[in-house]
Amino acid sequence: MNCLIAILLCLVQNPDWTALRSAFRDAAAATAVTKDALTDEYITLSDHGRMNDVLLLQLYTSVHLPEDEVEWLLDLFSEDGTFSDIDYADQHRGKWPASLHLTRMQALAKLYVSKGSPWYQDTRLREVLHRGAAWWCTARPKNPNWWHNVIGVPKKLGTVLVMLYDEWTPEELAAGLAVMDQCTFGMTGQNKVWRAGNMLMKGLLTEDGDLVRKAVDTMAEEIVITEDEGIQPDGSFHQHGPQLQFGNYGLAYAEGLSFWERALDGTPYAFTDAQRQILETFILDGLAWTFWRGQMDPSSCGRQLFRSSLRGKALSFVVTADNLAHTSSEQRELFGRLAEQTLHPGAVEALTGARYFPRSDYGIYRTPGWYASVRMHSERTIGFEFTNRENLGGWFTADGALLTLRDGQEYTDIFPEWDWRMIPGVTAYDDGTPLKTLDGREDKENHTAHVGGLAAGEVLCTTMEINRDGLHALKAMFFFPDGIVALGTDIHGTPQMTVTTALEQNRLNGEVWQDGQVRAWHRGKGYISLDGHPLQVTAGPQEGDWGLLDPAFAGQAQQGDVFRCWIAQDSSHYAYAVYPDISLRSFRRAARRPRARVLSNDRSCQSVAWGAWTCIVDHTGTPSIRILHKGREVGRTELSPLS
Repeated sequence: MNCLIAILLCLVQNPDWTALRSAFRDAAAATAVTKDALTDEYITLSDHGRMNDVLLLQLYTSVHLPEDEVEWLLDLFSEDGTFSDIDYADQHRGKWPASLHLTRMQALAKLYVSKGSPWYQDTRLREVLHRGAAWWCTARPKNPNWWHNVIGVPKKLGTVLVMLYDEWTPEELAAGLAVMDQCTFGMTGQNKVWRAGNMLMKGLLTEDGDLVRKAVDTMAEEIVITEDEGIQPDGSFHQHGPQLQFGNYGLAYAEGLSFWERALDGTPYAFTDAQRQILETFILDGLAWTFWRGQMDPSSCGRQLFRSSLRGKALSFVVTADNLAHTSSEQRELFGRLAEQTLHPGAVEALTGARYFPRSDYGIYRTPGWYASVRMHSERTIGFEFTNRENLGGWFTADGALLTLRDGQEYTDIFPEWDWRMIPGVTAYDDGTPLKTLDGREDKENHTAHVGGLAAGEVLCTTMEINRDGLHALKAMFFFPDGIVALGTDIHGTPQMTVTTALEQNRLNGEVWQDGQVRAWHRGKGYISLDGHPLQVTAGPQEGDWGLLDPAFAGQAQQGDVFRCWIAQDSSHYAYAVYPDISLRSFRRAARRPRARVLSNDRSCQSVAWGAWTCIVDHTGTPSIRILHKGREVGRTELSPLS
């Protein structure tokens, strides 16, 4: 044993730098897919590396570029070391054009170092990589957004420097390291992981074992369960305070650390078994649940609902799962299956059941045929943000958003056309003024702690008190294997407010059927008013601008056909059921005798019976959610009192 410890200490103190850089190069040069059509999808969704969303942008560097793409880049490359189509003077804080220079360098470097590539050690690529790196290290472009300078630039340039380590002259390497010096250790969550990764690459370049060890240990500080930013005790992910961030920072965290698990696997710097278990459990029991039919749940994406983002983020998850499928993980076969399932949507989903994430006020319900989620917020959490002037329609996005998916395409790129006061599931107001975009926490806060959920057996129950902007409502949602019931009560606002509750707003696709004003059906989903309140339905063109989602795309109008179904809140309550996966014929039959029975719907209690299940949200005394099956309690959780 003492001999083994001595050997391990020797390996750490005197690492094989060639082997370490080779392991990094192999991981960095790998391609997530090999089929041409899928490669083209990665390139298209990244907009050839121009995307604002970091995750979608990285799709471009996650595959091996086809020959026509490489030839196109070579034609654009100029004698001075720049690309002729890039506006290097543009200082946009989000979509910074100059950073495309390094994105292309990284994509070309993958081909140059990959032995199976037709561009392996190609002389033209060598010239582009040397001159392109020299231009950047001399010009040293900067952006007003600190993230590009401290994280983005060193991350891309560092990857190129390590992959081509043996190619650089001492002068070239020194110039590259000077750019890398823009980054230091610091911050929290995914930003901390990114910075540590940059420092690790610097350690590989300078053969500084202490720096590499510190970088790995710094990353490992974030591979923990925490009540600060990062992986939460319930398996969700927070960044920018107590805010659900599965779809941007959480996914970036998983993709980045899965890369390092792959690159360091089998080396003296590999993550410990405990660290790997935390990371892999977060991915399998948290992040993976947010993908359905090759798309990501919009409610889990945070502010970054950019063009093609739902599919693009799913392909980023493929990169994550593929990384772990190429490690010694005991779960590597499962990660491989998840990658394939996400790449080729249509098969029966592997993950089914109910999950509630109390740290994030967020619930997910999955069956073999449909998916649903509910997004809420309370005084404990932050529901949304407008960082970089993105997501400017997001004021109501966490007020009980109920999204249901069958084929996964229901909300694809619908967001410019969305009426953002009619987000599915949400009770919202219109007072004649524009949607608010105040970004202070106190401005956005839902002034109540009475928000919660419970998953037990085949059932998920959630409840939310809305108490913000002068609007009040008690909302409860009950999820069963073949349907959802939504109840609302004690709804009241100011005299200036017109209040509505939206049942659905998705892409119009096929027939719309309506029976009187209490039943509607569209796209394999049925909607029933359970208390007689009329369902308002429209089906037709709506128009909006992508600038609402991302200022980089301001002025890019989009029109599309949209189905909307809502209730005008001329009373203080509502009750409706949703059948998320049902044919019109079956729905017309089911609508005559709904399985749901509303037992109570008032300020003291909201409760529903569905078959053998009974769900009770008690708002009084010691507030609680209770789930009963055949009269026997199978789950209970307490709630904070009403505001």
